[in-house]
Amino acid sequence: MSKRPLWIFLHVPRTGGNTVSEAFVKMFPKEQILLTSQIRYHPRKVDYSKIKFIFGHAAYYGIHKKMPDREPRYFTFLRDPASRQVSHYNMKMQFEKEMIPFDKWNKNQVRNEMVHFLDLKFKGSESSSIRGTKIFMPLIKMMNYRIVYFLHALFFRIFGLNRRNDMKKFENAKKMLDLCWFVGLTEKSDEDFSFLMKSMGIKNIHFVNDGQSRKIMELNDELREKIYKENPLDVELYKYASKLRAERLEQLKK
Repeated sequence: MSKRPLWIFLHVPRTGGNTVSEAFVKMFPKEQILLTSQIRYHPRKVDYSKIKFIFGHAAYYGIHKKMPDREPRYFTFLRDPASRQVSHYNMKMQFEKEMIPFDKWNKNQVRNEMVHFLDLKFKGSESSSIRGTKIFMPLIKMMNYRIVYFLHALFFRIFGLNRRNDMKKFENAKKMLDLCWFVGLTEKSDEDFSFLMKSMGIKNIHFVNDGQSRKIMELNDELREKIYKENPLDVELYKYASKLRAERLEQLKK
């Protein structure tokens, strides 16, 4: 007898994952859905026998071991690094009282963030942000975004997190994608979301990505090349994901 599948979503920030998660929440009974926050804050209330889906930024590779009698099916979405960075900026600026120019904001961002995120997930880490954020959260809440951006960049420069073992992180990120049952692309979310729904036994579903941020800034060719140059490992990871997606679709549709 084959094991029941357990669907686990590794939500890379700014790839349209909130729209995907919200759609699942609307379509399936809440007892079938496990948010990673429930594991951390309400572990005794979780009935693992009914869980079918696991979501949340804190999901990581290995979380399926909590349900050893199930077949883990990890899936994730990646996004073109330039589109993702501009989307991130547009989202952040919606909450700024005073607009920060993109170049000033961008210079303090983590480089190759998708690689960094998937490296952590491959290592079994719940974290997807700066280590020690919880300790400094009361202070951060008192600051505006400009100061937070500065401290964020300073932290990574001091400890060399952007330079140390970059290629190792890149290889780990690729291994994480290899372990996924499916890797989708935000640019093909309509097709990929429909494929996932059908794989889960849900028919006649149309994906509508209504979670777009207000477009404060538009992406052009010059800016795209600049972001690509600053995030070369994310660019290569996106290319790898695109190739892997095509291979998986061909295999799974047979």
